[in-house]
Amino acid sequence: MQKSILIYTLVLTGLFFCPAPSSAQNPDEILTTFPNADVVYTNYDKKLIISKKEGAPVASSEYSLGMMMLSDKNSNMVSRYSVHHSEFNELASMDAYTQVPIGKNKYKNVKVKDTSTTSSTSSNIFYDDSKETVFNFPSLVQYAVANLNYTLLHKDAHLLTPFYIPSGVPAMSTTFTVVVPDGVDIRYIVQNDVDNQFVFTKEKKSKETHYKWTATKVKTVDRYGNAPSFRYYQPHVIVHITGYQTKEGYVSFLNDVKDLYKWNISFTKNLNTKEDASLKLLVDSLTNNQPDAFSKAASIYRWVQEHIRYIAFEDGLQGFTPRQASDIYVKRYGDCKDMTSILVVMLRLAGIPAYYTWIGTRDIPYRYEEIPLPLVDNHMIATIQLDGKWYFLDGTNSYAYLTLPPSAIQGKEALVAIDDAQYKILKVPVAAPEYNKIVDSTFIQLTSNGIKGFQKVDYSGYFGLEVLTSIKYRNETEQEKYVKSRMGKGSNKFQLGKFSIDHSYPTSKTAQISAEFEIPDYGKKIGDAYYINPNLEKLVDIHSLLLEKRKIPVEHEFKYQIVQHHILEIPENYMVTHLPEDLFAENEFISIRISYKINNNTIIATQEMKNNALMVYPSDFEKWNAILRLAISKNKETLVLEPKK
Repeated sequence: MQKSILIYTLVLTGLFFCPAPSSAQNPDEILTTFPNADVVYTNYDKKLIISKKEGAPVASSEYSLGMMMLSDKNSNMVSRYSVHHSEFNELASMDAYTQVPIGKNKYKNVKVKDTSTTSSTSSNIFYDDSKETVFNFPSLVQYAVANLNYTLLHKDAHLLTPFYIPSGVPAMSTTFTVVVPDGVDIRYIVQNDVDNQFVFTKEKKSKETHYKWTATKVKTVDRYGNAPSFRYYQPHVIVHITGYQTKEGYVSFLNDVKDLYKWNISFTKNLNTKEDASLKLLVDSLTNNQPDAFSKAASIYRWVQEHIRYIAFEDGLQGFTPRQASDIYVKRYGDCKDMTSILVVMLRLAGIPAYYTWIGTRDIPYRYEEIPLPLVDNHMIATIQLDGKWYFLDGTNSYAYLTLPPSAIQGKEALVAIDDAQYKILKVPVAAPEYNKIVDSTFIQLTSNGIKGFQKVDYSGYFGLEVLTSIKYRNETEQEKYVKSRMGKGSNKFQLGKFSIDHSYPTSKTAQISAEFEIPDYGKKIGDAYYINPNLEKLVDIHSLLLEKRKIPVEHEFKYQIVQHHILEIPENYMVTHLPEDLFAENEFISIRISYKINNNTIIATQEMKNNALMVYPSDFEKWNAILRLAISKNKETLVLEPKK
């Protein structure tokens, strides 16, 4: 992954008194505005100051925020603050303290003490240059205000970060100001402000222009599951420098994709300029017996996935620069850029044109033409073209294959480096629902105290990858727990019997789980008649409905199709006296089919659901829910078996 540009910082000192805090507001006014809040931002402000140094643009950001405690509830959770700084964001000045009420309109300032600064390396980053400073705001009693002011110097003006309206804590006021000197041009994009929370002003002052976005009485956004990245729904402002005037003339900076590509390609200019003999021997051994270019590419791809361990690095500009393929081959580990480096070299040694490619995962909603900035992508892959078709190779995913790239990049734009000056913007295909499929065949027999049976479930596409990944490192006991979690149905009395997992399809990435089971007390017998719902697993229920009050989209990892056949054996001397009616309903987002048929001495109940949406936005919730309501109603129906007369 590329460099994460950040963030926050702070410091500490002593203690003094003042008549009233400059950031404090009337607690009664804040309580009236946010009566259920424990803590509220009195102000949440950022000022981005752009200037010129040695003829080129530079930037710094001044942050100022205050948080008032409306109660001392959860004060321990609020007091602990964690901030970051890095090579790209140099801390220039900072001040952190709590304004503690000591009487009417009187406060004392208690400075932060005992800060601790360590590496902020996360669990999936082997090394990075970010530092994390952790401290506690002291004395957060009711109506105390925690204050933080600091300045960051941005080392590279390509990497300016957006300004987000706060989401986790309500805010009385939040302001983003951008100061731009004459001779520097900027562009700004406001994202997700559907309620027009931002009030924009522009003012010319002396030899600079001030742009300002202000929002007041900002409420928190409710949290929900299956939500996309906050970038999809949280209001924010993106500002970038498009060009600047110098003595020699006008310089285009990040005005368009061409400028972005020029910056990106600079990190690969000294990459893999010499052929490595050992890599050449390896490539020959992998491809000599392969019949065509596709098979050669697949063989090379598998080798990198199986032999190069993915470990992320973030270290200054090294967070953007791929390492030499020969070094990766020797060390046998690397990040996404390194795995791309060795993939490109090996493919080219096999005579397959391969290209370095920048791409954003689905956490990032932006398009290159709309926002030609480094924040559009956070990942690097390799791209090849065979027989007129493009393939996207992500070495960081050990189970992806040529025809099915990882779900995290499907549907995303890819910036493909054809040469030093030429590029292409391609779109990674989205796998159709039929490609990611679960087919469940469950055979059911009635017993004296419930039902028993046998199930065979086939998983393909992303479902297959999920099963393969899940069982890879599990022991026998853990595999049994996993199988029960996947195969359990009917009720919480489900009992798993003998089971087997067949994952002997490494090239197609499919898997099959088979299992015996029993479910005591399933169904009802009234007199001599059986009343039973043969659909042991409900594909949808009331919890599947999307809440009307939800204001953020629902994201699905991939499109998919689930087909379930529940085959119930009709007991001897019994007949079907009631069979539910069939159902079929569909729209552009989802389709559901429920059907029943009698075949000799069995009843075959089939459920099929097809999800055709990676993202469902609030404006389309009702369309989604309309189909589900029909299915939920049908799911409650039972069939009736009575003795033959």
